[in-house]
Amino acid sequence: MRAAEVPPEMLEVFEKARDAVKDYFESLSSNPTLGRVEIDKDRFILVRTDSLSLVLRNVLATIYGERGSDQLLYAFGKAVGQTEARKFFERFGLDDPMERFGFGPTYFSFSGWAFVNLLYPTNPVPDESFLLVFANQHSFEAEGVLSEGEKTEKSICHINAGYLTGWCEESFGIPLETRELFCSAKGDFLDLFLMTHRKKIRLATENALKLIENNEDLTVEGVLGG
Repeated sequence: MRAAEVPPEMLEVFEKARDAVKDYFESLSSNPTLGRVEIDKDRFILVRTDSLSLVLRNVLATIYGERGSDQLLYAFGKAVGQTEARKFFERFGLDDPMERFGFGPTYFSFSGWAFVNLLYPTNPVPDESFLLVFANQHSFEAEGVLSEGEKTEKSICHINAGYLTGWCEESFGIPLETRELFCSAKGDFLDLFLMTHRKKIRLATENALKLIENNEDLTVEGVLGG
């Protein structure tokens, strides 16, 4: 069983993470008399995903508008990703950036956010040439919209994007940003994301979309160059 689909050179790191995270989740316990759900003494709450993908989004959009809602959901996801990353690094004694990174998509899948498929090109390094291209299969945000028979006019998986950005920032110690290039909630065939250094995100997004439109292969140089 894999908790993420990754390039062959990353398999060892992700299999180690999978085993550790699997053991962690096997300690799940529920005690209704105390109103507690715990995993290895960490307290959790079980919330229907549509409470976040639909209800929270609609409430925020009513108060702050669509753009404000998108920004808040992304910031929320990023803060959660950063916080949970730091907790996991301490719990499992993780110091190596790649090992830290491997736990992110793995925990993401076990927690039910989505199943991460890391695609080429991938260049997870602690400098401005950092680049990840990934598809989130079964994104809870997109599926929440689709399950209601609805369709959006824009990409909406902002919590997904923010969470993995926050985790990777903590792993590699550099400022990162993520953009969703395609979203199944608006009728695209997949939920495709691009993550890179904050300084590079606008150019990288433009380059990636242009390469895809021209049916050209994505490369680190092609996406980040210009």
